[in-house]
Amino acid sequence: MKDDKPILLVDNSNTRTKYALSSADGELCAPVRCLPTSQISPQRVRETLAGWSFGQVVLCSVVPTAAAVLSSIFAEWPLHCISHTDCPQLLRLYKNPACVGADRLANAAAVALFYSLPALAVDLGTACTFDAVVDMDQKPTLLGGAIAPGLRAFAEAPARSAQQLPELTDADLEDHVDSPLARDTRSALRAGVLMGYEEMLRGIVRRARAECGGELCTVLTGGDARRGTGAPEWADIVDMQLTLKGMLALAQGKLR
Repeated sequence: MKDDKPILLVDNSNTRTKYALSSADGELCAPVRCLPTSQISPQRVRETLAGWSFGQVVLCSVVPTAAAVLSSIFAEWPLHCISHTDCPQLLRLYKNPACVGADRLANAAAVALFYSLPALAVDLGTACTFDAVVDMDQKPTLLGGAIAPGLRAFAEAPARSAQQLPELTDADLEDHVDSPLARDTRSALRAGVLMGYEEMLRGIVRRARAECGGELCTVLTGGDARRGTGAPEWADIVDMQLTLKGMLALAQGKLR
């Protein structure tokens, strides 16, 4: 990664794909741009990146079909695809390192390099991922993690399973719920989903903290990280660029 031109970071998730221009030292050169992953095509990607110039590309993908399209789009540039081979030491406790998603690798790398350990990366997106990184023999090591449904998947499940339950809209998921004792079906569903989701997150973080001995810097990121009025009480830090930071660090070989 020696080109002086900005580096294009492409964070391809199931719901949306983020594009960021970064310098080699991690400074963003422009606001992040987004494109729904379902809309990825050569034309739409070119339109999204209009006006940007870059010398190389780092791709972090959890959607193999989209990754194939993106790889072909960026074939004329030096392309680095994030994988388990970028961080063998970080994954030394895993019997099958290839099973860890690229987004989880990037988050774990970022907390290992930029935050005090032990640390827990919590990414609230299409799925919720939790990844604990500890200092083991003076080497950052991914101790383990959990994957749970994201808020929208959590909200869609009841209506899919029961014919008389309504589908919740994005607007239903925006407002805070104060009581579990609702007096109509939609409000009761909102209460169950929103409070259940929050308790799930809180509970997983609490148990991860206990397993790590009580001290655990919790770093929150992802599309739903700033839902509501502020960071939840169980999060120490909100870092909306956590995955991008980890992508660049892995591509630069900082955790080999």
